[in-house]
Amino acid sequence: MCLRSKITMGKYLEDVPSDWKEKLALTAIPKDGAAYNDSFSVHADLPINYWGQIYTLESDILTDISACRTEGRVVMTLSLSARVSAPCSRCLETAHKDIAGEFRYILSLDRDETAEDTAKDASCGDDDIVVLDSWEDDVDLGPIVWESLISLLPSAMLCRDDCKGLCPQCGENLNKKRCGCKVGVRDPRFDVLKNLMEENDK
Repeated sequence: MCLRSKITMGKYLEDVPSDWKEKLALTAIPKDGAAYNDSFSVHADLPINYWGQIYTLESDILTDISACRTEGRVVMTLSLSARVSAPCSRCLETAHKDIAGEFRYILSLDRDETAEDTAKDASCGDDDIVVLDSWEDDVDLGPIVWESLISLLPSAMLCRDDCKGLCPQCGENLNKKRCGCKVGVRDPRFDVLKNLMEENDK
């Protein structure tokens, strides 16, 4: 199976790195239903740019693969874990987080098979479908690992649960020290809106 991969030119990754070349050889999966297991790790030298948020991988991505044949398909379970960092959404200091998850993929030769069809099988749940050309294929795992990693990235990072953030007036990091700004001071930027509302009430 051929899936295109690329690396973004510049300072950030926006797609699967081209050096993630791990593959699953379908011929290695036992035909008697027994599980085939493998483990590997991949590394990203550049930060990831995802929807404008910049994430840095502080560790290799540890990946475990388990695959078995069942009912004319191959069911593959992928587990991965890594440590990432990104700016805290409140104070902008660097925040760190361990991420981990497990994903299931259905590998099938049936090009007419859809996620809706697969969902009818209660054992499949919300599995993704990968359509193959032949059982002799080597499945490119790079894009699958990338897709799984991206889905685990938190939309917002906090340096700590009780992060106090920045003062909206002076920008001081309130986790480090209290500023001298008065609480409840009116933001002059809202004066125009206030005047419009008062005119409408007349």
